[in-house]
Amino acid sequence: MVWLLASTAAWATEPSQIYQQMRSQATLLAVNALLYFDADPQVHPDERHLVRVNEAQKRLDAMALQLEPNMQVGDSLASLHAWLAELQALPRRDAPRYPQLLIGLLDTRLKLDQQLGEAYAQLESTPPVARQLNQQSLTIGSLLLDAQARSARLLGDHSLAYSEAELIARDQVIQQGFTTLMAELPEHAKPLYKQRSAYRFVRERLLDRAPGRVTGSLERYLAGVLVALDDLAEAQGATPPL
Repeated sequence: MVWLLASTAAWATEPSQIYQQMRSQATLLAVNALLYFDADPQVHPDERHLVRVNEAQKRLDAMALQLEPNMQVGDSLASLHAWLAELQALPRRDAPRYPQLLIGLLDTRLKLDQQLGEAYAQLESTPPVARQLNQQSLTIGSLLLDAQARSARLLGDHSLAYSEAELIARDQVIQQGFTTLMAELPEHAKPLYKQRSAYRFVRERLLDRAPGRVTGSLERYLAGVLVALDDLAEAQGATPPL
């Protein structure tokens, strides 16, 4: 039993997967912030979204401690925390001021995402199938964030990030991605099928460019898909014990 525990603990997460998981958590943090900090002062937000914001923030901090010392993301994380602190300090009666702060948060998330993406691209040891899983997660996450920013309406360029053609192209990439992954990972076909079903269930609303009322249903369905794809990628790329 002692040997088993020691052997299991020896498996290590590849740096590429730490970068990937940080990108996903930053996206989910932003999505839940958009859902919670609604600009309408009459809206009573779902407190669970604020809980998820804080959970994602803690995960980001914990994963940042695992990064190489030369990975300069500290400033971006500190800026992300600062925007969140300002949002949480603002009373609900001042909700019309939320969009200005949310734009700052989204800009900071984008900067962090670019830093992590550049670091990921420099690594050559990530297995191809893990890279495919990572890209599938990122593409779904990008559509989720775009949909929530579009629903928020008052976020300038962030509210119209993708054209209709770009949305359709990304959807096609996701659909083909699931087909390819199920063929390459037949032992994981059942959970991948489940994740594809969750995506397809909400895809019509995900691709609708018409601004509408902010809804948490997209996040409820797709957050789990992002995490599941990241977990599967980590399992594919884990470093075995020596």
